[in-house]
Amino acid sequence: MAGRKSKLAHAGEEHENSERWLLTYADMITLLMVLFIVLFAIGQVDQKKFDKLHDGLANSFGEPTVLQGSAGVLEGSASQAPSPDTVVPGSQDIQDQLQAALKSQKAMSAASAAQAEAERRQAAAMDALRARITAALKKQGLAGAVQFQSKEQRGLVVNIVTDRVLFDLGEATLRPQGARVLDAIAPVLKDLPNEMVVEGHTDNLPISDTRYASNWELSTQRATTVLRHLLEDGLAASKVAAAGYADQRPLKADTTAAGRARNRRVAIVILTPETTMSAPGAALAPAAPAPVAPAVPANPVVPGA
Repeated sequence: MAGRKSKLAHAGEEHENSERWLLTYADMITLLMVLFIVLFAIGQVDQKKFDKLHDGLANSFGEPTVLQGSAGVLEGSASQAPSPDTVVPGSQDIQDQLQAALKSQKAMSAASAAQAEAERRQAAAMDALRARITAALKKQGLAGAVQFQSKEQRGLVVNIVTDRVLFDLGEATLRPQGARVLDAIAPVLKDLPNEMVVEGHTDNLPISDTRYASNWELSTQRATTVLRHLLEDGLAASKVAAAGYADQRPLKADTTAAGRARNRRVAIVILTPETTMSAPGAALAPAAPAPVAPAVPANPVVPGA
């Protein structure tokens, strides 16, 4: 039994292949051959195709030269790999755009700051003008004769109530009290370089008599009367204008007697230096078309205005 096992073991040793390493060697040689074939194929560059790629990349990045190629991968690798100090093609355009954007942003910020500063100075100038007019009226014992609107973009609005101050109801003849108010503020106004607009306003109650066919004529006549008096007090004619708006720009609702009384006024608008009478729509905004005047009754009635 022992002899049989010994024979079997000996037979197994005789069948063992001692040249199996040749298979691994042959596989390695085959792989190396394939590797060199691939490298050889890659190293053969089609110059025409490479030139097309070169021109396409150059046009895309805005640079005349993007790559400096060669006939082989190893030979051209040194020139294709940029050094740390080399500017990447196309990056200069991006840098220029960023610099232009930063400059534009700084310019916009500076313009906004300048505009804000100009508005602040303009508001301070209008507040000072308001204080001067108030002091002039107070000196003549006419404190409270006018009301101000200082938050308008076009300038400072000085509202003078017509009732029992400037005019009687339905009239455009200046009252003595109104003349005193205008004489008090005229010295302040005539020294200003600003242009001014005198605006006439009425309530919504209709008026019809032989002199004024509607509130449009009445408001315009009142504005002209105030303008003429200011010219007599020394204002330059080239700096003032007159306009009538009837009941189209009320300050209060015309549903109550108090509201209508508030709306019957003459406004002296002192324009900012940036706003001029010649600027379209800046000072003299277009008024609504005048309504058709009703027939004049036999006995005219003046209910308001």
